[in-house]
Parts: sequence; C-alpha cells; structure tokens
Amino acid sequence: MKVTLKEAIDVVYQKTTHEITVDIDGKEYIIRNSEDDNGTEYYVFNEDLDDKWIHPHTIEEDELRDVIEKLANTAYDDFLFGESRVGQEVDLEELNDY
Repeated sequence: MKVTLKEAIDVVYQKTTHEITVDIDGKEYIIRNSEDDNGTEYYVFNEDLDDKWIHPHTIEEDELRDVIEKLANTAYDDFLFGESRVGQEVDLEELNDY
C-alpha cells in the first residue's frame, strides 16, 4: 500500500472552555467562558437558577447579572483566577480593565 501525504496537519476547529467557581453572597456559582472559532459564549450554573446551565443575560436581577457577566468575560485569565488567588476576594473594579 502506498500512502502519500497531500496536505499538512491543520487545526480546522478548536474550542476551549474555562471554568471558575465563585461564592457570591453565600451562594456558589460555576461560571464558564467557552470560546471557539465562531466567538465566545458564557454560561453559569447555580442550584437556584433552575438547577441548570443558563446564559447570564437571562438573569433577572441586574446587579447579579452584571457581576456574573464580568466574571464570565474574564474567566480565562490565569492571573485573576489562578491557584494563588483561591480563597481571596475578587476585586470587581479590577475586572473593569478587561
């Protein structure tokens, strides 16, 4: 059998999802930033949010929605959400720089 390579390896589609878990006013939220070749989507999970993954923009409470969207927008950042910062309070003002 003769095999001839006709084209070199190429990434044709790629998707990366970053996940952080935070406590907001005593409730745990899991927040995801999912990015692929078509753009970025955000998801959040909390037992009080219909016990399923939802898009943050569907959260009715304005302040909570804004905070979760800021966190989701930066969830990929190793500096903001790395191991060395676990247990520390997140400076929401710092998220405005992103």
